[in-house]
Amino acid sequence: MLSKLKIGIFSLFFLNCIFAQPYVLENQHQLVEKTTGFIEILSDEVYEKTGVRMYVVALEGLNGVNLQEKEQAYLEKLKAPYVLLFFVKAEKKIDILVSQDIEKVFDKKEVYWDYIVPLIPTSDKELNSQRISAFLLNGLVDIADRIAEYYQVQLEHSFPKQNKGVQIAVRTALYVMLFVLLILFVFVYLRRK
Repeated sequence: MLSKLKIGIFSLFFLNCIFAQPYVLENQHQLVEKTTGFIEILSDEVYEKTGVRMYVVALEGLNGVNLQEKEQAYLEKLKAPYVLLFFVKAEKKIDILVSQDIEKVFDKKEVYWDYIVPLIPTSDKELNSQRISAFLLNGLVDIADRIAEYYQVQLEHSFPKQNKGVQIAVRTALYVMLFVLLILFVFVYLRRK
């Protein structure tokens, strides 16, 4: 009985490996192994709950191929709806490519400027696999959150979201305090004269 159970578990694992869709389409030693594992888990959950496939390609270089041709070669193999986060280290290029039906779900520029760019190191020496993993994962997690919000589902494997309402309230309070201090400074300065 125990051997049949072991065979059954092994068969399920084997079938899952064969039929599982890889979401990291290519990784030329740009992403840390833990990051690729998390991307697979998160992308699988997003696909199961929304039907949207999220893919990542992280390349060292293009090897003489045009960027658009390389991206198109990957896009031709993808089934809509999809999101493809495409990174080429040598070209210092990051693209967020989406199928037509996903364009209305989230703003690509917002994800790029707010969640990817702030984590990109300024020095080429610092552009290692840990840093690359960090900014690509940060962008992908934000995309996953936006897709989940659009489809009104909860993700178990996402990072906790910051409460934007609290951020706005704190920022407003700081500006008000700064304005009051400025008025007090002007008032004290004028009284002395």
